[in-house]
Amino acid sequence: MEEAPHAHETLFGKSQRHSHDAGSRNSSSSINEASLDEQDAVVPTVSLDPNSDQNREPNPGAAAQICAQPSTFLLEPLILILLFSYNFSSTILKTQIIYQSCTAGFGYPETLCSLLGTRNITNETKRIEAEVQPYAARVFLTIKIVECIVPAFSGLFIGALADRYGRKPLLLASYLGYALQYILSAAIAYVSMQRHGLVSPWLYVITIIPLSLLGNSVTYSVAAVCFIGDVSTGKMRSYRMIAYELCIYVGLLLGSFASGYVYEASNAYVIFVISAASILFALFLMAALLPESLPQRQLSEGFVVRELWQSCARGRLFQDRSILVLLMCVLLLTAFVSDGSNSVFYLFMRAKFHWSVRDFTSYESVSILVPAVAGSGGILFLWLLRQCSGSAVLWLALISLLSHAASSLMKAFAFVDWQIYLAIGLGLFKSLVNPMCRTMITNLLPADERGKVFALLSVLQTLSPFASSTLYIIFYTLTLSTAPGFFNLISANLFGLAIILLLIVWRKKSRYPAHYEPIFK
Repeated sequence: MEEAPHAHETLFGKSQRHSHDAGSRNSSSSINEASLDEQDAVVPTVSLDPNSDQNREPNPGAAAQICAQPSTFLLEPLILILLFSYNFSSTILKTQIIYQSCTAGFGYPETLCSLLGTRNITNETKRIEAEVQPYAARVFLTIKIVECIVPAFSGLFIGALADRYGRKPLLLASYLGYALQYILSAAIAYVSMQRHGLVSPWLYVITIIPLSLLGNSVTYSVAAVCFIGDVSTGKMRSYRMIAYELCIYVGLLLGSFASGYVYEASNAYVIFVISAASILFALFLMAALLPESLPQRQLSEGFVVRELWQSCARGRLFQDRSILVLLMCVLLLTAFVSDGSNSVFYLFMRAKFHWSVRDFTSYESVSILVPAVAGSGGILFLWLLRQCSGSAVLWLALISLLSHAASSLMKAFAFVDWQIYLAIGLGLFKSLVNPMCRTMITNLLPADERGKVFALLSVLQTLSPFASSTLYIIFYTLTLSTAPGFFNLISANLFGLAIILLLIVWRKKSRYPAHYEPIFK
């Protein structure tokens, strides 16, 4: 659970593989040119007839009926509750692990360990903090690895399961997993409170097991992507995606803002109980009120695991396959940076600026609020871009990555804490890259391939912490005494690489503007 507010799965609207208008605009000569120019794109089985079954959404009547149900908009508030519960406990879980590392791991007295992460800074607490942090970082890394192992395997099946059995069962399973995690965390925190902290922090690794078995973020993100794909159409896709991203940020903001105050007035046990109760409440609402979005026709289709790879690797017309791979790489890079940075950022703020839990959660609230407000403005921004550009979605993704890179550079060279807040302003548009890239991917894919492609993407994103968290923790530990913010330079460079990949996408799509205008606008 070290994702924190910087790596969020987003939902996507329903799209057609190629719009009928685009199909009619492309002349036979441009089709022949595409076949000659792109060697990997010739697919004899793909029909360009707009009336063919291959270019038609499955069971459009059923999809329209589902789309008309007001209860389909219940998903976003339920995701908001989940993200609230997650961020309400995220910082507190890290604080509790550091505290129990100090007491149970190093044998320091409870009275001394309770001063860590507070404003009562002494030379002794600084020394203990530097000694405890590498130990706690290993606990964080182990939690992240355990959280990745099973979901990475189950993710191979998630997309096919979502296409066969529907979206709602997977959402329910994921919510149940998060609820069980916080119930177990509350039990460990309660025993620790009774034993004056003498409970091993490694027990928190156990809390990740039920969450991993039930799917973790891999399950709910893939199911949510497919759900929104089922119930939204046309340009509404990108608008609803930004609105969904706002729900994520509002949930994170409320959780982060409230946790500092509640923690000061109570303890970690109460925090975990509130998170568990909130998710259980959302689980019951989902079970009772959220409809299944998958048309009945698709429910009878079989699945094959190898179709995950085939959906991504098969040849496609024009530049579709290479653009699809490049967009997936951009999302993987942003996930890589987010996972790695979040593994050490809280430790960095404690070591560099000696912030308390309240200081960090206040900063975190601002860091969520600013991109959330910018994201709401992004709806208007996107509308304006669409009036003057045929690549509005791609423009917004590039602006977002530039914002990410500038923010990381500011954090790397920050010497006083107000500069960390300045980095928030530089990261104004960072919330928009994920929804924009995933909108483009959704537009490129037919409905029956979305679940498989996003499942494979989620699996790769779930595996990325093996490398990213390890890399960032190693660099952070090595530079802790000299330049603890060095890891932010790694982040800035990786965002620069993602920008280069998007520019390559721009180059490729410019060769067939008539075909790609409905995909990138």
